[in-house]
Amino acid sequence: MSNEFLLILIFCSVTLILVCIGILMLVLGRKIFGKYLTQEKTCTSHAVGKVVGYSNVVYSDVFRYPIVEFTAVDGNTYKVQGPEYKTHAVIKFDVPLISNKGFNVEEDEEKQKIVIKHSLSEDCQFFYGENPLEYKYPLGSELDVYYDPSAPAKGFVKRYCDKKFMYKIFKWIAIGLFAAACLVACSGVFVTVMTSFFG
Repeated sequence: MSNEFLLILIFCSVTLILVCIGILMLVLGRKIFGKYLTQEKTCTSHAVGKVVGYSNVVYSDVFRYPIVEFTAVDGNTYKVQGPEYKTHAVIKFDVPLISNKGFNVEEDEEKQKIVIKHSLSEDCQFFYGENPLEYKYPLGSELDVYYDPSAPAKGFVKRYCDKKFMYKIFKWIAIGLFAAACLVACSGVFVTVMTSFFG
């Protein structure tokens, strides 16, 4: 196997890997956060839903979102998670030999932000194992749901949560990977030409 062929193989492999990871980032970003790009405009129908449970996923090691069931105009019932928060912040104390007893919750509705502050004392709002959103939105409580009449399962609870920036992060990572792939490919051509010319 010649040196030129080996170099071409290495550079092509790296380029292909970078392109594949970039495509994967675009697909994942669209799949996970794509709904936030269209939700605000398409969710024009309104229904009143009831909290029937809480998400299996635990956010910020503390809370789980309510699961709200509602009936759409098509007569079918759907479940949607929320109200969601745009950002979660966790303030934790790591003190040796002292365990955090519980936590306090600060919520900023306007900024759609929730802050979890861990506490070293028993003077706290919640102890570990408690879900603060379960107290705020107990089972059976009613919440407004806004949904897309053509795809009711893609609705949101109480308010639109603007997470477009998350999709943009995935997109810019993908663009960076594609740029790196182009750089690797160009470097590969240059190195191969120089090796064959001087070798």
